Amino acid sequence: MQKDHWVASAAVGSNRTASSRNSSALRPDRRDTRHRVKVYIFSVSGQWDDIGTGNVSISFLERLQALTILVRSEENGSMLLESKICPNREYHKEDSMITWTEDEAIEIAISFQEKLGCDEVWDKITEIRAQKSAAVSESGGGLVDRLEEGPQLVELPPCELSKLDEIYEQVTTSFSTTAKQEALVLAIERDNYVPKLVELFHMCEDLENMEGLHILFNIIRTFFFLNKISLLHQMFADAVIDDVIGCLEYDPNKPQARHREFMTKISQHKEVIPFNNPELLAKIHQTYKVQYIQEVILPTPSLFEENMMSSLNSFLMFNKADIINAIQEDKVFLCELFTQIQDTSTSEGQFQELAFLLREIVVYSLSLEVKDRARFYKHLCSFGFMVSIEIMLTYEVGVVVATAVDILVMVSEYHSSILRDYILSETQDEDGQFLNILLSLLVDSQYPDIDVQLVGLVKMLIDSENIMAEAGAPTTEKSLFLNHFYKYSMHRLMAPLMAQTATETVSKDTSHNAVLLSHILDILSLCVERHTYHIRNYVIDKNVLGRVLVLLTSSHTHLALAAVRFCRKIVGLRDEFYNRYIVRNNLLAPIVKFFVAQGQRYNLLNSAIIELFEYIHKEKDAKSLVSYIVENFMPSLDTVDYVNTFQCLKLRHEQEMDRCSQLSEPMVGGIIRAEVSGRYRRDPRQLDEDEEAWFDTDEGGSSSPPDYRQVSKHTNHTYVAGTNSPRPPVGLHRTNSMPPDSKLYSISTSLVDYDEDSDEDPEDTPAKQPKLNST
Repeated sequence: MQKDHWVASAAVGSNRTASSRNSSALRPDRRDTRHRVKVYIFSVSGQWDDIGTGNVSISFLERLQALTILVRSEENGSMLLESKICPNREYHKEDSMITWTEDEAIEIAISFQEKLGCDEVWDKITEIRAQKSAAVSESGGGLVDRLEEGPQLVELPPCELSKLDEIYEQVTTSFSTTAKQEALVLAIERDNYVPKLVELFHMCEDLENMEGLHILFNIIRTFFFLNKISLLHQMFADAVIDDVIGCLEYDPNKPQARHREFMTKISQHKEVIPFNNPELLAKIHQTYKVQYIQEVILPTPSLFEENMMSSLNSFLMFNKADIINAIQEDKVFLCELFTQIQDTSTSEGQFQELAFLLREIVVYSLSLEVKDRARFYKHLCSFGFMVSIEIMLTYEVGVVVATAVDILVMVSEYHSSILRDYILSETQDEDGQFLNILLSLLVDSQYPDIDVQLVGLVKMLIDSENIMAEAGAPTTEKSLFLNHFYKYSMHRLMAPLMAQTATETVSKDTSHNAVLLSHILDILSLCVERHTYHIRNYVIDKNVLGRVLVLLTSSHTHLALAAVRFCRKIVGLRDEFYNRYIVRNNLLAPIVKFFVAQGQRYNLLNSAIIELFEYIHKEKDAKSLVSYIVENFMPSLDTVDYVNTFQCLKLRHEQEMDRCSQLSEPMVGGIIRAEVSGRYRRDPRQLDEDEEAWFDTDEGGSSSPPDYRQVSKHTNHTYVAGTNSPRPPVGLHRTNSMPPDSKLYSISTSLVDYDEDSDEDPEDTPAKQPKLNST
């Protein structure tokens, strides 16, 4: 709940005793769920605090000598809320909640379990305020059944042509207070005023009385700003809604519009599949006309007016929900719809109409509550919803494919698990799999207009946070879906990038291709951020970063910038596996070469590169990258003097060298004495020789490990695979960056200090000894 939309309430106390209750007020029946409410109070911290759950009633309280809103706890009968109904107090209603502000500036909201109960209480509050009545003789604890008769606050002028000016003036002056607005609405409904105004409209049109038509336009438009659903029901009745639209044609500030002509002659309703329910058909027609009024006739509301039109939004939402509920119960209609979509003999024109109808149904379903919407989608799936969408995606008509993508985007926004379940349930070949169909539409660029939607849809499906948030069925578990994605679909996504970066330059440097590669990098960046070891193994095995940095040779600046940002994303993970991969493959060389060639240009691309090096300089876990940059690129970067980033990198490297030299004494027989703890450690270079000898004598003659696990020529890190030896060689321990089941080890003198303890015995393992950073 937002504070702007709520002004709330009264004397609240959950610790009131029974003695504080009015002796004549009885506790409401707990079984009456219509009056079951939750009470919220707006705290000083800016949050709505839940006071408790109870039953609401309106009773005459002798102590206050007024009609009062009471809420008693359903647990122990204690008083949760006690608020006197005041005529000069502003009350607000939104959907199933009522809010107001007490004299002490305490804001409170009551949220009803059932909207019917909210409407009932709201009507009583409105009537009490309108009549200024504080006298109720009954002592029942339920809702007020009878109010004292009193004079009406508003008496509308007779509905005559000569009184139009007077009617308009009274309508506009009622906006001075909320109480006057409520009284005006009661008077309009009581006198059945809208049909009478419609009769005047016909008279003015027959007489071509433009002045009267302009006044009627202003009166009808003002009715919308009264923001009352009960009034909207009267205005949108089948007998008058067309004439209400006719009144809105005569805006005094514009030429006469032709809304009725458009709706009756130009816009035609077409039943793709006939409905057997006349009431449903009438509600569909009504909803279309009301939506036309909202989106075409009425001006776009300002920020101030938006809240004044909330009832119109609610009216449409309830109508759409009723339509979807009726369709959900019509199994014959749904069966016919999906049967025709899946029928290969359906004509192209009919197929398009079916696709549009399905999209309209999904759009209307957005009006349902989240749980109801999920239930509706699962109901559609039982009729072949996902199979039909797959057929639409492979249909060789662009508008049908775009419609299918629209539907998937709407469904996946809150219910992406439905799509993932279907993907995992498929057993056909890779090319026919649902996810690969989506990726093919993207990478083949058959329909460029929907590329952005496809990228968003793919990201929604593979985002591990979304998968974990929807952990309902076992098939939506993170590891299961990601394993499927990397096994069956990742190569399809990467195909254009791998094909066009096989050499040192981009093979197809067109604007269209640059946009496609940018989309692929966008998805890859999400994978790097969310998928941890899945994407790390893929990036290192396939040298993905090396391929991406080839894009720096592109003539399209936005593509080169995307490549730099992808590198920055990897470096920002602070993963030593990635750092060693970058150092071993000399992957910053293309960036440095590009940066130096740019000179002192002041643009976004140069700024992104400088920010990358600035991050490396400030990141404490990037020692290996700092050494790598200073030792390999400082001659080229020393000339850059308009920023001090590279001088700071050099200084940090020198400081690290000095620190290491101060910690050690001259080496004797491959042993260095560490002053910190007085223990002895082997020189890292001696460790490398021992490891190589141990690896060479491994039993079974296992094949050499992949390149990225071999010795780096830029660092003192050595990686060896697990062996049949009863224990790893001295000086080795597991690193913190590896997966739990990894068989890899690294020497304890790594450039990054790991906090975790070694699995070795404390007396034997060098991992417990002070670590020396290699220089």
